[in-house]
Order: sequence, then C-alpha cells, then structure tokens
Amino acid sequence: MKATHLIALLVMAGTASGCASLAVTDEALVDRTAFALGLDKGAFTISSRVDEGTTTRYAVRTRAGQDYNCFVGGSFSVIGRSVSEAICTKKGEVARNPLLR
Repeated sequence: MKATHLIALLVMAGTASGCASLAVTDEALVDRTAFALGLDKGAFTISSRVDEGTTTRYAVRTRAGQDYNCFVGGSFSVIGRSVSEAICTKKGEVARNPLLR
C-alpha cells in the first residue's frame, strides 16, 4: 500500500506544481510589488488578479494615481513554494526587459 500512497502524492504534487493560484498568495503579491515599485506596502492597491498556469497577472494603482500592469510566476517544487519577483510596467508605456536597465 505504500506504493499507492506514494503515487497519489506524486500525482497531487505534479498537479499543483504549475498552479499559480495556489503558489502565489496575496501577501507574496504585495511583497513582490512593493519591492518592484520601490513603494511601501500600503502605498498601492492590487486588483484584477488573473491566474494563468504558472503566471499571475494583476493591476496596481498607487496612491499617487499611477497605474501598472504586473505579473509574477509561481509554482511548487520539492523545496516548497516559489514566487518570482514582480515585473511591472506603467500603463501606456512599452514593456522593457528589467535585466537590461
């Protein structure tokens, strides 16, 4: 019976491994967004969250009235939950590769 339990566990882990809706918490979104925009955690609101496979896309509005489109990647692995840094682009501007800044 141990093999049956192991197989069930592996199937469940494989199913959840690419699911951003489970891996990316609201707290993770706030933390990553605050870091990406250089703002305090209370200086913006997050809305319009959409989970697509391993990606979570969402809208951000700052207290100053600036609007951003952002996304993070999230998954589970053997070592636990993993959430990427947020990539945010100001609405109306062309997206740029953050590694080339």
